[in-house]
Parts: sequence; structure tokens; C-alpha cells
Amino acid sequence: MIPNRIKTSFVVLAFILLTCVSCFSIKEEIYLNSDGSGKYLVYTDMIAGSRDMMLGMMSSMNPDADQDSLMKVVEDQLWQQYPSEIDSILDFSDKIPDSIKNDPDKQKYLERMEMFMEGGREKGYVNSGIRFTFNSMDDLEELMDLLDQSSRAGSGEMPMPSTKVKYAFDKKSFSRTAIIEDEKVEMNDSTMMALSAMLENSSWQLIVHLPKKVKKASSDQLVKNEGKDVIYEYDLLKIISGEQSMSMKVDF
Repeated sequence: MIPNRIKTSFVVLAFILLTCVSCFSIKEEIYLNSDGSGKYLVYTDMIAGSRDMMLGMMSSMNPDADQDSLMKVVEDQLWQQYPSEIDSILDFSDKIPDSIKNDPDKQKYLERMEMFMEGGREKGYVNSGIRFTFNSMDDLEELMDLLDQSSRAGSGEMPMPSTKVKYAFDKKSFSRTAIIEDEKVEMNDSTMMALSAMLENSSWQLIVHLPKKVKKASSDQLVKNEGKDVIYEYDLLKIISGEQSMSMKVDF
């Protein structure tokens, strides 16, 4: 059974799992303007995750090999797959169920949602994910609802709980919480083992860019509070198991 404490991350994590070839450490950024509008991004560095996986595989097959030499081989093989500079918008329409694409109420949010890939060898990363421009907290909640529906529709044998994410913003604070609407979703041992293997050593970083200097931030998993920015870091497996909650609040 899905633990009761699983929070907002499961919605976005499920969508990233469905849209990316590989999923490792994830960054989530929220840019907030003083009127409650802003920009939302969630992405993963395809190079960093693939590098760790490939290096681990090559090390297991060549236990006596020099690690620096193996890393050079891994780097060369990885970057052969990408151009020297990347700045692309990707078509993710095949990841969205027809029931959502054909819903007029959802179309206006899909139009503001992009799947992107950017970076290159000189920059040292290839970030792939989604970005969304929102006009209010209602917009942001609608995005989470859209991702929630898309994830559950395409989850196949991996059951996804229905999650409602709530955001609150005023002239003094920003917060988010989530409510699990279906707590009876079963996740068998093989599914949990697959998730554990996929997400081992994976992290989730939340960065909130506020319109004013931060006065106070909830302390759970908070790693940086500086100027107008706060940064939280989580262990993905602990999020899924319910050991860590991504609910947060910031006063400014």
C-alpha cells in the first residue's frame, strides 16, 4: 500500500518516469513573482544519470581497470549521442492520453507546457524536462492535476495514487501540501524492487525563487536559505517510502 505521507513529488516523479528514457536526480524550480504568477520547471540531467550507470556497469565488467580511464571511455561514448550544443523543444503529445488532449479545459494548460532539452558538452550537462508558465496558484494546481491524470493513465503495471496538490501564496508567504485521494493503491514487492534499483542514490532538489528576501523557511530537508532563494534536498527513495515529506512553507 502507498504510504500516507507520500506528497507532491509522486505526481511529477511519475510523469518524469513516463517521459524520460532514464530518471535519476531531479531538480524542480519555482520562480515566483509578487502577483503570484511565475514559471515552473522540473528536469533531470541525462548525462549525470547515464554517466553513473555506465561507469558502474563498466567497473563491474572490468574490476581491475583504472577508474580514470573508464571515465574517459564513458564520457566519450555519452557525448557521441548528443550535438555540441542543445536547445530544443520536444514533442511529448504521445505521452498525453487523448482524453486529456481533447479536453478543452486542459488544452489551455497544455499550450503553456513545454518539454525541453538543453545543454551540451561545453556546458557539461543535458537537462531534459518540462516547463510551464503560470498566472496563479490555481494554474499551478491545474498543472499538477494534469500531470497526475497523465501519469495514472499511462502507468501500466505501476499503480499511481491520485494526488491533489495545493499551493498557497500571499504577500508574506508561499507553501504547498498534497492530499492522497486514493490510499488503497497496492505496490507489490517486484515494483518496489524495480523502483529501488532505478532510483538508488537518486535525489530531488527543490529550488524556490521568491519575490522578496526570505525571513523564515520550514527546516525539513532545507539546505540553503539565502537572499530570495531557498533550496531543499530529498532522497527519492525516502520520498516514495514516506520517510520524507516535500510539504514546505516559506515566509518572506
